[in-house]
Amino acid sequence: MTEKTPGSGQQQYYIGLAVVLVTIAVLAWFFLREDSAADAEPVPVAPPVTQTQPEPADVLTAQQEPVDSLTVQAEDETPLQEQPLADAVEVEPTPALPDLDNSDTEVKAAVLAMKWAPGLSSLFVTEDMIRRFVVYVDNVAQGTLPKNQPLFQPMAEKFMVERQDGQVLLSPNNFVRYEPYLQLLESISVTELKQVFEKYYPLMQQAYQELGYPDAQFRDRVQQAIKVLLETPEVAPPMALEQPNVYYTYADAALQELPLAQRQMIRLGPVNQQRLKKVLQAHQLVLAQP
Repeated sequence: MTEKTPGSGQQQYYIGLAVVLVTIAVLAWFFLREDSAADAEPVPVAPPVTQTQPEPADVLTAQQEPVDSLTVQAEDETPLQEQPLADAVEVEPTPALPDLDNSDTEVKAAVLAMKWAPGLSSLFVTEDMIRRFVVYVDNVAQGTLPKNQPLFQPMAEKFMVERQDGQVLLSPNNFVRYEPYLQLLESISVTELKQVFEKYYPLMQQAYQELGYPDAQFRDRVQQAIKVLLETPEVAPPMALEQPNVYYTYADAALQELPLAQRQMIRLGPVNQQRLKKVLQAHQLVLAQP
């Protein structure tokens, strides 16, 4: 049997009592601290400065309609129907061409209105202009020149010759006679001539068909005539002539055998020939296109 030490029970009693009192004191201190913190006067603190921001749009909401950029652009532009009719550009219809038999008045006005060298448009023969031009082109394409169908007024100066050592020579003074005609042809632009040519081409085609070419194009005939003139040889003076009758001929048989249109080109002289050929070449490609 274990012997009980005197006073040990009482000692344990006091120890247990002390533990209980410490526990109660700790709990009391905890609760009293929370209350005193709540009852303490709060120190004023400046509220943080916040900047009011607009509420972000709810891009997912079904109530917001998508922006149509084309609609916005259309709303910024003035509708066509709101423009006054007076400001609209009116397109005038192309006027009908006159009849070939009654075309001289209009064609003459159109030709003379072109920007020719001042004072030289009077060199044109203005009677039956369409048919006269078509007949002249058709003859040149064949290497000939039409009789009584000139395109220009006659020259004021007469044909001149010189006589040297028993020979009859073509006078270089003849070359000067062609100066106003060359200046006339050199003064017109390719574009302006093309416009007039195309405008009245139906009348030219009609006149060409009257000559017996129902299936051919007058445009092609123009090209043939230009080719004949461009192929004319350039002969340097002096040019010897003969006079078997009223008219003079070239003493050189090779020149005399050339087509009449080319023999006439030689009379211009080499310098004038080059000038006329330059004009023809400038119009050749342009007039070939419809």
